[in-house]
Amino acid sequence: MTVVNVAAILRNIIGFADGDKQRIETRHNDVWHWFKHCFGKHGDVHHVMTVTEYLRIGKEIGMRAAQNSPGTYVKLRDNDEVLVYWEPEAGRQGIFMVVRPIGVGSGEITTLFSPDDMKRYYDLQPPIAPTLH
Repeated sequence: MTVVNVAAILRNIIGFADGDKQRIETRHNDVWHWFKHCFGKHGDVHHVMTVTEYLRIGKEIGMRAAQNSPGTYVKLRDNDEVLVYWEPEAGRQGIFMVVRPIGVGSGEITTLFSPDDMKRYYDLQPPIAPTLH
């Protein structure tokens, strides 16, 4: 069994994970996700004007989750990716994030968005076990 230091990973998010270099739309994963989720009528994370701001949001959610702040939920996938859902108030639209560990003490975001299903989207993601941090 692998021991994953979830709090350290979430406190030390260094950026977005690299995308698939073979696909032009995901070659720069941070720009791709920012554009996909922050622009147009189909965007789900509104009013985020820069990639830097988008990353800052992810880092802030990671810090909240690492501190086990109210409204944050954390669990692991079987590949050690950390799933986080932040809900600003019970029943309000929140943000879902997946963080891939890099070593034992940091991580990188693979996705960050606000699901239409709200917390239910997070709840339906299968964990490998309850997560404590």
